[in-house]
Amino acid sequence: KQWYQRRVRGQEKRRDSQHLNNTVKPFDWTFKTAYRGSVSGAHSCSETQEEPDREKLLRRDQILFSTELVLFEDELADNGCSKLVVKCRVMPSFVLILLRQYVRVDRVMYRVQETRLYAEKTWNHVLREVTVREAGYHQVQDLGHSLLFDEWAIGQYLPVTECQRERLDFRLDPDNSG
Repeated sequence: KQWYQRRVRGQEKRRDSQHLNNTVKPFDWTFKTAYRGSVSGAHSCSETQEEPDREKLLRRDQILFSTELVLFEDELADNGCSKLVVKCRVMPSFVLILLRQYVRVDRVMYRVQETRLYAEKTWNHVLREVTVREAGYHQVQDLGHSLLFDEWAIGQYLPVTECQRERLDFRLDPDNSG
C-alpha cells in the first residue's frame, strides 16, 4: 500500500512538471545529409556545364589505386537503410572520388545523393557534380524485389531531383610545379 501511495504522489508531481509539456524538436531519423564536400584552397568556384569524360570513365585502363570506405550505415530500426560511402579511384590520366548516400525507407521512399569529384592529370581544376535522385515507393514498386533492395542499381531508376556542376580552379605554385 505504501508503494502504491508513493507511486501516485510521484505521478502527480510529474504531471505538473514543465518538462513534460516541452515537445522534442523534430529530427531526420534517416540521417540524410546535405554535405557536398568542403572547398579550401580553390582560387575560384563557378557553375559549369562541363562534365567528366564519360569515355575515360568507362575505359578499361589500369587502376593505380582504388578504395571504398563506409562512413556510416544504419538499418533505421528495421525500417530501411541509410548508408554513406566514399570511393576513390586513381587512374593514369584522372582521379575520381565519389561520396554517396543511399537512403531507403521501406514502402515509403528511396533517395540517392552522389557528389563526384573528377580531375584529369593535366588540369589545374576539379569538377564537382552533385546529383540527387529521389522517388516514392509507389513510383518504383513495380521494378521487382531484387532491384528494390540493390542499393547500387536502384539509383538509375530514380528521377533526378537536383543536379549541380561546379568547376573549382586552383592556382598553380610556380615554385612547386613538379
